[in-house]
Amino acid sequence: MTSEDHNRYIAYSFLAYTGFQLLMLLLMCAWFYFIFAGFPTIPGDPGPPMAFFGVFFGIMAIFQLIFTAPAAIAGYAVLKRKPWARLAAIVAGVVSAMSVPFGTAACVYAMWFFFGDQWKEVYGGQAEPRPYSNLSLNDAADWQPADDERVRDSQYEPKPGDWR
Repeated sequence: MTSEDHNRYIAYSFLAYTGFQLLMLLLMCAWFYFIFAGFPTIPGDPGPPMAFFGVFFGIMAIFQLIFTAPAAIAGYAVLKRKPWARLAAIVAGVVSAMSVPFGTAACVYAMWFFFGDQWKEVYGGQAEPRPYSNLSLNDAADWQPADDERVRDSQYEPKPGDWR
């Protein structure tokens, strides 16, 4: 399998993970709605307040979308070969690793590809580190060791200590 195929399959795995998480969010909201609003527990009982559960569903959906959004963004970026796709896939892999088994599988596959050398064939090594300026801190010629004749004091001779 070529690096192009791996890149495409990583994008599909992140998009499939996103779809699975959105489907689970929809099913969870529908399940809670039918349990709390669809079935009255006691005839004549008004049931739980729907305003509370509306806020609860909203907060739950926001948190679910926060953890799903990086995978959707990474899937798009990897599929379209954006210059920032590698970083987005690494972040999405770390976030999706918590969701066993589909998120973990997408994470392992993305980390294997993007931390290896295969991604360079697809992206051309775009994320190589930039060269830094040498500050001459490691040049051995600039160092003046203590045993150099210019530094050594020829007058000094150590005296033995007084052991009395």
